[in-house]
Amino acid sequence: MGYLFDRYDEEPMRGKDITIGDSFFQVFISLSDEVFCYTGVCKNKKDVYEQSLFVHPYYMTGKHSTDKEISEKVKGFYRIIDGYVTLDDYVDSEKYGTRLYKRLDCRIKFPYPDNYYAIFVNNEEDCDVTRKVFGLTYEEIISLLDAYALTMGTYHEYGSYPRLTRSPRSANYCDITETWIPEGFPYIAFKDSGYDFSHVSLFGFYRHIQLLTGYKIDSVISKALLKHGASEEALERIFNLNICNSYLTKAIKNNPNYD
Repeated sequence: MGYLFDRYDEEPMRGKDITIGDSFFQVFISLSDEVFCYTGVCKNKKDVYEQSLFVHPYYMTGKHSTDKEISEKVKGFYRIIDGYVTLDDYVDSEKYGTRLYKRLDCRIKFPYPDNYYAIFVNNEEDCDVTRKVFGLTYEEIISLLDAYALTMGTYHEYGSYPRLTRSPRSANYCDITETWIPEGFPYIAFKDSGYDFSHVSLFGFYRHIQLLTGYKIDSVISKALLKHGASEEALERIFNLNICNSYLTKAIKNNPNYD
């Protein structure tokens, strides 16, 4: 069993026995420590772009996503993985239903009115779960962004780029990976809005760091980032993110607005 799974004193449940909860968001940890962070339901309709990240029709509560009356109305469930939002099946599906899970009592802090984000478990910030969902904690990514700016010569005490931000009124798309950045969701701005690379998802930023460093802690760029205050642990975590597998294709093709 995984260390996260063992940490929480919750009753394990088989995925196929879990029903849609009475509110979103919902967090489950599998026996292998995979975190399923669901924020809502994407209804099966053409104007999905107008849907909020948090959508929860009341009539779905207590039912299974596999029920015909539900499955016919749902395009997927919004799930956050490694700093991006995609559509995925619910834990009771054929894909995940045979696994064991623990449901956590969580709440999410999105970057509003400030840029701070985190996952709270039992009313305390849980850095391990936050990393599973967003890739890095707020403190880790701020430190890395400062180190990046110092390395690239773009640091300024009052307005350096790149920086962490969010758009409170509109959704955007990542300029690197084309992944969806929902309204209010954290992302990285390398330029002022309206310019190239003014909207880079956390996911896209991690891919950028992987490319620059070659996944090596002893590369020239990694050494420069470490010299300017980046955390070696944070860099190693980026190197080991699951975004090297099918997640990239999944993130783009399972975009709520992907045709």
